[in-house]
Amino acid sequence: MKKLPKRKIYRYCLADIAKGLFNGMIGNYLLYFFQPTAKSGLPVLLPENKLLGFITIMALITALGKIVDAVTDPLVATLSDKCTHKEGRRMPFLKYAGIPYALSVLLIFYAPFRQGSVVNAIWVGVFLVTYYTAYTFYFIPRNALVPEIIPDAKDRVGYYGISTAFFMGSSSFMYAATLFVNILKNIGFSPLWAWRVVFLVFAAIGMICVMFTATAFKEKDYVESNTKPQESILKSFGLVLRNKNFVMYGLGDLFSGVSMAFFQTAMLYYITMLLNVPESQSFLVMLSAIGVALCLFPAIVKFSRKYNKKALIVSASIVFTIVFAFIYVGDKIAALAPGYELFVGLALGVVVAFPFAAINILPQAMLSDIIQEDSLKNGVNREGIFSATKTFIEKIASALAMMVVSSVLVIGANAGEQVGMQGVKLTGVYAGVFSLLSLVFFCLYDDKKVNRYIEEHAYQNKKQ
Repeated sequence: MKKLPKRKIYRYCLADIAKGLFNGMIGNYLLYFFQPTAKSGLPVLLPENKLLGFITIMALITALGKIVDAVTDPLVATLSDKCTHKEGRRMPFLKYAGIPYALSVLLIFYAPFRQGSVVNAIWVGVFLVTYYTAYTFYFIPRNALVPEIIPDAKDRVGYYGISTAFFMGSSSFMYAATLFVNILKNIGFSPLWAWRVVFLVFAAIGMICVMFTATAFKEKDYVESNTKPQESILKSFGLVLRNKNFVMYGLGDLFSGVSMAFFQTAMLYYITMLLNVPESQSFLVMLSAIGVALCLFPAIVKFSRKYNKKALIVSASIVFTIVFAFIYVGDKIAALAPGYELFVGLALGVVVAFPFAAINILPQAMLSDIIQEDSLKNGVNREGIFSATKTFIEKIASALAMMVVSSVLVIGANAGEQVGMQGVKLTGVYAGVFSLLSLVFFCLYDDKKVNRYIEEHAYQNKKQ
């Protein structure tokens, strides 16, 4: 079977540009857009009622959307693993899901009704579910294909380095959304339409990228014949969960994802409220994190190839846990350097760059190793169900973060406001606990055992 050319690998990674843009829209700005601060100038589009006195409408929408969406993960995984389409098991899904994926993320922010309307809440909920579902139909097959088209574990680390560079590079542009918004506001756009125009541009770029990936190559030219699983969805999940290393990895990835989602969701609040950096300069802090992270990619890839991935992911979890401890006293740290708040913010960006880089590259590479080991041991290709479980973990992490952050942010808020200083600080405490849990489970993952089995199998094949 032919080896996938480098140019096609780059094209296949273009979807990560879209993922970075769209994740930024949802992860960084969904709450900021629909649960705005007084400084932002944005209207309150959703009802301000709270379920049980503390669960916000935004938290409820996000949680319900994730629950509905979670049902599609095993369904798509099974459909993909068992697919008999003439063009392959994975690529047809990408062609059909790409456009709905891009359109739905844009329409979330175009709720058309009056301020505080219940119908706006329904609109946001419907398109949020559509977005998550389209993401599942696109990225589960797309990620499942990677171990098949790049069978060498060391080559895959390089692939995930490229993939993550594209993802974080596009995320950096998304972090710069506040700069573009301020430019539009300065030429006469209202805050609402300034944000919407910026989101429109990013959605258009993302749509082009996902469709380029969907047509990057012919799947059957680069995939050997494989054995399709015959088990039901529940039995497939059961087999996946019997893999002890996968369970340890999965729990570590879940808690790491929650802490990362906390940081991304609340980062703009940390910068503008705790550190008192103007919204127009906040993108500089975010870019400092992304820029340094991109510079660290080659070193992380090289180290993980030569040694192992576990040491790096454990180190990243330690740094992230320490960062969250400092977030709780972030306002006091900024007060020690009046007039230099931006420099304090830039220092924060530099510190979190290493966890950003490691947590974005290594978990997916670790999963591919686990998938390959499982396929070699059992003689069945279950890439889809493993990828579905990984995607499910990501969604649970994101949903938990958004639900908790949205509800915690209101703690200490003054009358008529959506966000309180004490609430912003408490998000750091919650995130620190999750980051500490991820550290524990990543320590229990046996990276050496998984890679040793793959290497021994490759050695046996060479001897034959």
